[in-house]
Amino acid sequence: MFTGGFPCQPFSSAGMQMGEDDRYGRGTLFYEIMRILREKRPRYLLLENVKGFTAKKFEPTRNRIKEILRELGYGELQYAILNSCDYGIPQNRERIWMFAMLGGVPEGFSIVPPKVELTKRFGDFLDANAPSYLYLSQAQIAHLKEKHHIDSFVVKEPLCFDVYNKKIKTNALSITITQPEHNSLRVIEVPKEDGLEIVRKMSVDEQFRFMGFEDGELNYANQSYSQLSTRAGNGWDVNLVGILLNHIFNQIL
Repeated sequence: MFTGGFPCQPFSSAGMQMGEDDRYGRGTLFYEIMRILREKRPRYLLLENVKGFTAKKFEPTRNRIKEILRELGYGELQYAILNSCDYGIPQNRERIWMFAMLGGVPEGFSIVPPKVELTKRFGDFLDANAPSYLYLSQAQIAHLKEKHHIDSFVVKEPLCFDVYNKKIKTNALSITITQPEHNSLRVIEVPKEDGLEIVRKMSVDEQFRFMGFEDGELNYANQSYSQLSTRAGNGWDVNLVGILLNHIFNQIL
């Protein structure tokens, strides 16, 4: 099986959305995947990208991928947008998942797994004691409130603040974990006895929990907070990947 994610920046709403015209060449790297398929002939193909790849402006690119796959004998490309919060992780993370196999999929195949009831909330994935350097000062919190027109960060349970959309996520979900330069997420904790508002950045461990990993599964290899956050934001929700692959292979094996 060949599996991977070709660069999402040319197709993401957080980028310039230049597609194949991306000036860094990232928008055409999927052609290298097609080259590998032609040379190595893996039986199965699983690809991932951002929801923005489904935009109408990228329809020619999607059609070209489908055309090449048919030419190579992989049949019709199967794809769907799946959200992590529909499969047990309280993160709103919509991604397109694409699957194909030599000879085509069997009749009646569906790439969409049955949904999993969400039993966890945002606070269930947070550290009991987050590192002190993540916390904002009261002055920084006041500036955040003024800048984004927030009346109060006093909450009854830990919640996620969506910096980009200037909203507290009262549904107890995390917004999409992204690279740190997007600076789009803050954790709001329940005030302590002094009543002061508590706002902070998300820890590395927390980010990887929201990406489906268990504590201790990863070797951070002395990388910085920024490097590790980039790894998390650019990664796959491995919980969803496991559910998806089991669903796929239960149908085709």
